[in-house]
Amino acid sequence: MLPAPLFFELLKREQADLMNKTTIMPIKKNVSGTDYELMVPGHIDGEMANELEVETLEAIRQGATQIYVNLSEAEFLCSAAIRVLMQYYRQLKKQGKSLCVTSPSKPVDDALELTGFRDLIVEKT
Repeated sequence: MLPAPLFFELLKREQADLMNKTTIMPIKKNVSGTDYELMVPGHIDGEMANELEVETLEAIRQGATQIYVNLSEAEFLCSAAIRVLMQYYRQLKKQGKSLCVTSPSKPVDDALELTGFRDLIVEKT
């Protein structure tokens, strides 16, 4: 559980980010056999979460067995993006495949910690 001051700081950042919405940056892909890395930069809001879902579904359709979502350049992670990550984490796990978050930025790491999903979905290094 995060201390109250950190929770309120994250909430304040989220509100400020919503007011200063930036343009969508493209998701970059690296493919090596059945391993897919999706590098998702910038402000991951609802629109970008939809794009992440499209790219994740495309990787699955192409036969990905491991999907790594690199969030090192992400500045913000909305609840819709967390839903996408958790939905496909669970779906792939049931199929003996995997999806995990790699190199989360500090704001993203804090958001995942706050939701309780960090230990579940962030790659252990």
